[in-house]
Amino acid sequence: MGTDPARAGARERAPQCVGGRSSAACVPAFDVAANPASLRVLMAGADAGTRERLADAVQRRHGNAALQRLLSPAGGLPVQRWAVTLPPGTTDCDVVVTYMNTKSPYRADSGWARTNVSFTWGGGASYSEANGVITATVANPTVRKTASVDMPSWAPTNPAMAAGWSAMTGNLRAHETLHEGIGTTWEATLRSRLTALSVSVPNRTSAAFTAAVKAEWDGWIADHQAAQSAIDPYTAILSCSGGDETESAGLEGDLGAVGED
Repeated sequence: MGTDPARAGARERAPQCVGGRSSAACVPAFDVAANPASLRVLMAGADAGTRERLADAVQRRHGNAALQRLLSPAGGLPVQRWAVTLPPGTTDCDVVVTYMNTKSPYRADSGWARTNVSFTWGGGASYSEANGVITATVANPTVRKTASVDMPSWAPTNPAMAAGWSAMTGNLRAHETLHEGIGTTWEATLRSRLTALSVSVPNRTSAAFTAAVKAEWDGWIADHQAAQSAIDPYTAILSCSGGDETESAGLEGDLGAVGED
């Protein structure tokens, strides 16, 4: 897959706190004391930014495994979290952006986050022969999708930075959801194509059948990658106060990785 590195964006006005109090937090704090069932209900009915903050709170308190157990039954993808270890009181956007661009585990290909989507196929061979030509179809075809999302996790304490971080990660998560949706659409597309597939084979061996199906499958996977790439590059802006002007930076090119397991 091809991606572009994270890059600095344009300067823009910092988000303002509600109520005009400089000491007021721009985002609510969540104390994760509710049971998983209650949290699941809260997350299902919340907006994207609130879901992200709840997920961050669960991850910090209980770890990745608990967060995955919480999200999976609700039908959403497990969200992994890579830890941003900057001091929580950091207020300089340039410092945060430099850290993200140098420490992100995905800096070499997808920037600050990644959605991985891969597929495998299964099924037996069914043969027919006419005029000396052997044709194979896939009996009982199956398609298995494997997907995951990895997002940065940080809890800044400065109100303006907290608001900027929350907005950025909310927008980033929404973009990753688009990649998930493409994967879901292509799971059905691949199943339909595999069901309708009819290929010529030189003989009735398993190797010949597998090679013929795989040649078609690899082309379909390339089509899926093209669909994923079509919604990139993407830039999620990080804005925070730093005086008369604010610094902003972006994430670009977080592609879903595709291919066979």
